[in-house]
Amino acid sequence: MKALHFQLYFFIFIFAFVFTVCGCQDSTSVNGGKNDSEVVLRDYLLSEDETWEPEKTYIVQGTFEVLPNVVLEILPGTVVKFGRDAHLNVRGILKIGTPLVFGAFSEPVHLTSNSINPRIGDWHGIQFDHTHDSESFLRGTVIEYATVALDIKTTSPTVADCTFRYNETAVALDGSTAKIQHNAIHDNDIGISTVGRQTRPRIERNNIIKNDTGIFCENVQSIVQNNNFENNNFALKLNVKFDFGIPNNWWGTSVNEVIDKTILDSNDANIITKPLGTVNYEPIAETRFDGAGPRE
Repeated sequence: MKALHFQLYFFIFIFAFVFTVCGCQDSTSVNGGKNDSEVVLRDYLLSEDETWEPEKTYIVQGTFEVLPNVVLEILPGTVVKFGRDAHLNVRGILKIGTPLVFGAFSEPVHLTSNSINPRIGDWHGIQFDHTHDSESFLRGTVIEYATVALDIKTTSPTVADCTFRYNETAVALDGSTAKIQHNAIHDNDIGISTVGRQTRPRIERNNIIKNDTGIFCENVQSIVQNNNFENNNFALKLNVKFDFGIPNNWWGTSVNEVIDKTILDSNDANIITKPLGTVNYEPIAETRFDGAGPRE
């Protein structure tokens, strides 16, 4: 009888241990960081509205997903760090930084790599996943070290007063009428990529500087004006057979021969591998736009 009781207690102990160790694990978890001011989120599904505050540092591991009809708000001054290959997938509404109704933004939000020695492409970036949403915005935000910092698919957020640096692609627009205005876009492989011909995103008053390619264009309906293109390897690469009008921008010079060398289009028959349209960049802005870039 004692042996039977011992076996029963042993079985109960093993069952409880296995349940505690394995049964309580979940694909969605919030784990405490090194201290109370650090929040670690691993493969997290956000199912109700939430606000992230500057008093805490948020570390995202894996996939953080904002579900439909849910709002994630990240207040000015907040720091969010992303682990290797982590990304933020938005199927709801994302509000980052100072609201657009305020005249000037306050402290910037930082979205960056969690690596001690960060590099381009450390984390995947933010993807707006076909939400058809126009309420989302990013303002006064620094985004760096991502593969595609903002991947905007059939969503139309406003992106203003932000800094994009050290990304493979800073902003990718696919089927979007987003407003990309007053941003500093520098030291990326590609500054802005546009695809889809049925929408008209507005790319205005940005400083697009020191990128390998400033704009990679497959959407010739895009409105691109009053920007400063300076010190890019290519200011613009056209990748479709349709012509593209891009007037009233500053190219670092007003000399056509110099500007032509920074644009890839039908005039570059010696290096292109498929038929391309022609970029018409005239009239050229007479001087640099001092009011372009983030407003402080």
